[in-house]
Amino acid sequence: MAKKLISVTVNGRVQEKAVEPRTLLIHFLREELNLTGAHIGCETSHCGACTVDIDGQSIKSCTHLAVQCEGSEVLTVEGLAQAGVLHAVQEGLWGGLGGTATAGS
Repeated sequence: MAKKLISVTVNGRVQEKAVEPRTLLIHFLREELNLTGAHIGCETSHCGACTVDIDGQSIKSCTHLAVQCEGSEVLTVEGLAQAGVLHAVQEGLWGGLGGTATAGS
């Protein structure tokens, strides 16, 4: 299958990559961009471990194709910190839970 070049802004950085049209956003983030904060938890879209924001809307990246994000802004948990200060969500995952209570970790 021919790959398609997409341009997506992920966590404030423009990413241009060639992807197969059937590539799920979760796989694009984890395998192409090495952003592993979103997890493949239940593989049925019920758990929400794969949730990211696209243009300000929360979506489950295990049900969204990477090519659908062409020209969009994607925000993952890695992009929540501002000026080097962890976001409350990141603090909870890092300090409080240690990742042990997140689906798919």
